[in-house]
Amino acid sequence: MAKPMIYVAEPSRILSRIISTQLEAAGYETQIFSNGLAVLKKIVCEDPSLIICDRDMTVINGLELCSILKTGSSKSNIPIILISADEKIFDFWNGSSQANKVLSISSQNVDSLIEAVKELLDFEYVEADSFLVQDEKFSDEEKLISWLVNSMGKNEVFLNMIRNVVKLYPCVKNTGTLVQNIFKIFYTACEYDIISLILDGQSTFIYTSGTENFSASVLQDFLNICKTEYEQQAKKNHTVTYEEIKISGIINSLNVNSHIENLEEEKSPDSFKNENRLESYYSYVIKTEKEFVGTLHFAATRKKIFNYKVQSSIEFVLPALANILQESVQRSELSLQERKLRSAFSKFIPEQVMNDLLNSNSSQELNNNNEKRNVVILMCDIRNFTSISEINKAEDVVKFLNTYFTHMVDIVKKYGGTVDKFVGDAVMVLFGAPISYNDNAKRAVAAAIEMFTQLDKIPCGQLKFPEGIKLDIGIGIHYGEVIVGQIGSADKTNYTVIGDTVNVASRLEGLTKLYGARLIISEAVYDELDDSVNALLLDSVKVKGKKASVQIYRVDEKPLSAEFIEVYEKGFKSYNEGAFSLAIPYFEKALEYMPQDKAAKLMLERCNDFSVNKPENWDGAIALTSK
Repeated sequence: MAKPMIYVAEPSRILSRIISTQLEAAGYETQIFSNGLAVLKKIVCEDPSLIICDRDMTVINGLELCSILKTGSSKSNIPIILISADEKIFDFWNGSSQANKVLSISSQNVDSLIEAVKELLDFEYVEADSFLVQDEKFSDEEKLISWLVNSMGKNEVFLNMIRNVVKLYPCVKNTGTLVQNIFKIFYTACEYDIISLILDGQSTFIYTSGTENFSASVLQDFLNICKTEYEQQAKKNHTVTYEEIKISGIINSLNVNSHIENLEEEKSPDSFKNENRLESYYSYVIKTEKEFVGTLHFAATRKKIFNYKVQSSIEFVLPALANILQESVQRSELSLQERKLRSAFSKFIPEQVMNDLLNSNSSQELNNNNEKRNVVILMCDIRNFTSISEINKAEDVVKFLNTYFTHMVDIVKKYGGTVDKFVGDAVMVLFGAPISYNDNAKRAVAAAIEMFTQLDKIPCGQLKFPEGIKLDIGIGIHYGEVIVGQIGSADKTNYTVIGDTVNVASRLEGLTKLYGARLIISEAVYDELDDSVNALLLDSVKVKGKKASVQIYRVDEKPLSAEFIEVYEKGFKSYNEGAFSLAIPYFEKALEYMPQDKAAKLMLERCNDFSVNKPENWDGAIALTSK
């Protein structure tokens, strides 16, 4: 035989767990809910043996849940125990609630609750017939609405408000549409003539409807009252700037005009505006359990339209509306922040990286705490830029740089890189932060190759070049560990990277001048590449400020001649082993194949020098003294 099922609707996690544990020890099954609306959604399709509910719950409290279930509901036979930790209004509950039992409860006296459960369930319990046909084609929301229709059929206005509030959830993505539907719901409860909703947030929005039916002076008085009440509730310590949004189509101007009594002749709309005066006003504070959401304001040209029935109906749905409105405002603000973020970073970060950042899971999220991470650093610099700047106007140089950087950044974004910073005519690019890929090094090299192969397509405008000089760049790429995160002062921080890897990448970029290569990569980068990359081992160096040697490779879009590569590699092997005299003929042969190659010339000069003046403690790496 199945155990009796008891619903425990209690917002306190501690108390609900204590009650549930005691009930289960007494032989009952339990389900825990944090609010009355959750119970209603569940009870549409199920019949518990008993319900325990706390008076003080969000969305729908215990008193309201009792009223819904016990008045005209097919679930009215289900026993309900209403509980509270407050003893002061115990008698009030006993007289006004429709619960089977009303108990003052705490974590110390759960025994009395268990006894009350046993007492109620000792009676022969007849399950209430469910009027709803269990058909999978109906959603849970539709079942709830249908059930509420049958349960609250005696109060059509109240019922319609409940039903329509449930329907509002799909509108949460668009605050304007949501507010418009809320205004319509309230108009069914009371035919107000003007309404205002002020929502709290980063920006303060004031939504109004019915304003077209009143003169400027009456409208201004109404809005001043609304704003004053909002600011008192919001506790703003600064001047509030309102963004007003008018919603039309809610209030029929004919209905408004019909409220004016003793009209002797037909009058123009403008004359109605002049005659309309507000005689009734009511306002509500909208808040969730923890946060202030905004204020709601009604006014009418008739007196006493906000009776108890209207007020209580609106007050009943406000907690649910508060949660919906808060979520909508938060979504709107997040959407606005995302648009601003995209606008600010779209010039530096590729669209895919931006999407990954905004949709990342917990393992990818940008961590504000600085962290160590392996990142590929690309440094790019314009050759002879000082000489170019000296013969050009500053405005022409700036205009060219903007064009040049636009082209370079577009390429970087294409391959998933992130522009870290611009330093004069230099660009520092990250591959691996904030978003990392499995092939960061390959992406960086591919981007670098496209950067120097696309130089001819960059318009130079009015920029002049010294004789014998054309637009050219040098790129250095290194891969290693860096510190990445928000780095800076208390007043200003930037998401960037620091570490020795950055310094080495900068030194490699500088070596492109010495070795006559557009792109130089470190061994750490080379090890991450496949055979499709046209790379040649140039040298083993100790860059300025570093004791450890770094093997450097030249990378080209197209492969160098096989003959050149063969003799250069043999020459470098002899050079690296200290056999300088043996290396000389290989580098001489290399220059026969490529007479203008600066690396072969440099290595030949060293071999001629070192064959006479052999360096001490030679380990195959040359120590460089310049950056």
